[in-house]
Amino acid sequence: MMVLLLIGLGAGASLGALIGYWGKYSAGIARLTLTPHRGAVYGAILGVLVAAGPAKWLKSAPETSGVKRGEPPNNVSASKTTQTVHRDVLVRVNSAAEFERDVLRASKPCLADFYSDRCGPCRMLAPIIEDLARRYEERAVVCKVNLDLAPRLAARYNITGIPAVLFFEGGQEIHRLVGLRRQGDYRVILDMMIGKQ
Repeated sequence: MMVLLLIGLGAGASLGALIGYWGKYSAGIARLTLTPHRGAVYGAILGVLVAAGPAKWLKSAPETSGVKRGEPPNNVSASKTTQTVHRDVLVRVNSAAEFERDVLRASKPCLADFYSDRCGPCRMLAPIIEDLARRYEERAVVCKVNLDLAPRLAARYNITGIPAVLFFEGGQEIHRLVGLRRQGDYRVILDMMIGKQ
């Protein structure tokens, strides 16, 4: 950092002195840098200010040289790099065959979120569905059915609006919620289905 500041000081002073030298011969206007000495002082100040910006950036940049793969960088504590790994409990259905296997043949009650990647409310519902998948991991199957990849399922189940969340038990649809709802609305139905078992 100090080297960068010294370079800025020297370059600014030199440039300021040149401007002061050439400026004193111009057409009789009193400039800020009338002499090479005054130009060198102003140039040195500006050079240090300009050099201080990159010096600050370089100082704050993390040092990663010498870091081995799998080890945290010097400025990151080991506790920050240790993350809890969650198993993905949300079932993703991309075809009619997967729907048959994962939803209709499920041995537990099943919530199926019919969605499209282009649907804004579907994207808003996604975190709620993911949370439901974690909450009901052992008691129910929670899945997302991508209608962009399996459009025939929309016709098969007469889905005209999305997101549409259908609840299945024993391969049969027993309830349906269309549109974006609160998480509690889905939980009430899942709890009712689980309580019947």
